[in-house]
Amino acid sequence: MSEESLHLLLTVSAAMFVILATAQICGRLAPRLGQPVVFGEMAAGVALGPSLLGAVAPGVSDKLFTVEVKPILFFIAMTGLSFYMFAVGVEHREAPSPKGQASVPYVLASAGLVAPVLIGAGTAALVAGDLRPDSIDPLLFVIFVGGALSVTAFPMLARILQQRRMMQTSFGMVATRAAAIDDAFAWCLLAVVGASVGGGPLEGLVRTIIPAIIFTIVAFWLLPKVFHKAMENAVREGRIGEGLFGSLILLVLGAGWFTDYIGIYSVFGGFIVGMALPRIPGFAALINTSLLSTVRALMLPVFFAFSGLNTDITQLSGHLIPVTIMILAAAFISKAASSLVVLRSYRWDWRGAAAMGALMNARGLMILIFINIGLGLGIIEQRMYSILVVVALVTTGLALPLYRRMYPESRENEDRAAVLPPVAAEPAAAISPRP
Repeated sequence: MSEESLHLLLTVSAAMFVILATAQICGRLAPRLGQPVVFGEMAAGVALGPSLLGAVAPGVSDKLFTVEVKPILFFIAMTGLSFYMFAVGVEHREAPSPKGQASVPYVLASAGLVAPVLIGAGTAALVAGDLRPDSIDPLLFVIFVGGALSVTAFPMLARILQQRRMMQTSFGMVATRAAAIDDAFAWCLLAVVGASVGGGPLEGLVRTIIPAIIFTIVAFWLLPKVFHKAMENAVREGRIGEGLFGSLILLVLGAGWFTDYIGIYSVFGGFIVGMALPRIPGFAALINTSLLSTVRALMLPVFFAFSGLNTDITQLSGHLIPVTIMILAAAFISKAASSLVVLRSYRWDWRGAAAMGALMNARGLMILIFINIGLGLGIIEQRMYSILVVVALVTTGLALPLYRRMYPESRENEDRAAVLPPVAAEPAAAISPRP
């Protein structure tokens, strides 16, 4: 090993140690503050960037995150995201359907996508100014910002509900299915926006969208045929064998390479593969045990740190402060108001509808992935990126406390008691306003 290689190894190892240690500390502190672990990990990433470490100890930051180290961190982060999105895709397939309220999550998801896109795009058009890169079409810019505000973190929301033992309640089923649909459409929107960058609509159609559609159709047709029996055996045995595990890793890496090649980033490949696998109850739990735990503990903190290195909150001064407040307000109000309007129309009470609006505002990791892709494609620049990171932190930080305020434990106990023993679903017209 050459001296240069050894030096790079030591530098990367030091950077990884600091990243993982900071993520562990902040992740363990977060629940004590009434926040999910992912919020602490997001905050840790921002703290390691120019917003804190770079401002307080620039020498330390420069030595840890050198020009040579950053590409390696980027590779680790993006590879981890591909596997993470694969697991998210598998979980989407296992999102439970609500009984007796079949249309609620679809209407809720549609409103939770359309309202933030329109309100966010309108707000972005008002404040764009020099925040929009000169090479980016104004319409593309505002649609991207609106799309970023429409994201709901399905994995985070699902884990909040799992921890509170609410997944099998009517409230939990509506929330998880709506978030799953919302996320799927948000990623489709990002794929279309990304395909339009750097060329006209026709070029984007031929170069990106048509290959992506073909890839998706082939995945949904072929993968169930190839993996159904092996996945059933894995669930029966209670573990994923080395052959199946290796095949899935190769599949995710190959899908990531292809979607990167056509211009919609590797995370889409992993997500589509996860969605396309056959729906075998219990397989998502095996993926969680065998793959997702390692990705969460080792790779996602690197992504948060890499995001933090691109975030400089100290830049958000002067006229950018009211701009940040306006975009933050658009993000929160659009999600909360759409949830209130939809659920009140289905005769849910105010507190239940408000609690749902709070959870739909949990953007978590998903918005960071969204805006990192936008930054990489040049759709947004550093200051708008930093504004949207603030939106991610604040809306995610508010989600769980507001939910618990609107939906106290006594109410959760009532919902859980209604699930056991199971009762026949009431007709849609007679659904109680309390979900």
